Amino acid sequence: MIEINLLPEEMRKVDRTSLKRLVCMVAAVIVVSASAIGLVMSLKQYRAEQSRNRDRKAEVARLEPLAREYDVLSAELDAIETRIGTIREIRSTRLRWGRKLDQLYAVLPEYVWFERLELKKSTARTPGAGQGPAATLVLECYAAGANEKRYSEFRRMLNGEVAGEGPYTGEDFFSDFASLDYSGWSREDFPETEEGVALKFKLELDVKPLAPAAPATPKRPVLASQKGKE
Repeated sequence: MIEINLLPEEMRKVDRTSLKRLVCMVAAVIVVSASAIGLVMSLKQYRAEQSRNRDRKAEVARLEPLAREYDVLSAELDAIETRIGTIREIRSTRLRWGRKLDQLYAVLPEYVWFERLELKKSTARTPGAGQGPAATLVLECYAAGANEKRYSEFRRMLNGEVAGEGPYTGEDFFSDFASLDYSGWSREDFPETEEGVALKFKLELDVKPLAPAAPATPKRPVLASQKGKE
């Protein structure tokens, strides 16, 4: 049935929206608005993170060559400090190592070469050695071929038992050392040589302790009164 309201407009009853529906609508609007704002903020944050990531990758690419250069310089600095330490140790023994190396070169046979020379300074003091600390010269060597006699022969050359050719002899070289410690040898493949194999061994020569230099006697100044008496 169709109902017609014949009351005047000012007297008609107005149907209001229920409070429950109004609350639901407001809540829905708030949820949708918050979701939209959250989505926009997340998108902005994602783009900012992408931009920072690109900047960091560019910074890493820029710093990698500098880091490699720093590593190279650090290695060179360590090598220089090692050389300086070796030089200081050599100077502390007060030997003329230039002449000593010339003597070693003079008695060195062709089939022997060095891999490393090192001077180790000992903290222990030898009785009657004076003030200078003891030191040991370490030679890491190779002898071409697999003949053990070459190893023994080279030891005798250093001791001066076998005379070598040249201005210096093994006795000249060994005169500043107290002993030549025995060490074993190992056979290694060495394709760079004609024999294809070499004997690797290490020799340690203890430096003789040096007596401290006698202090110079200070001269007393001659006074004018003494000159008159003379």
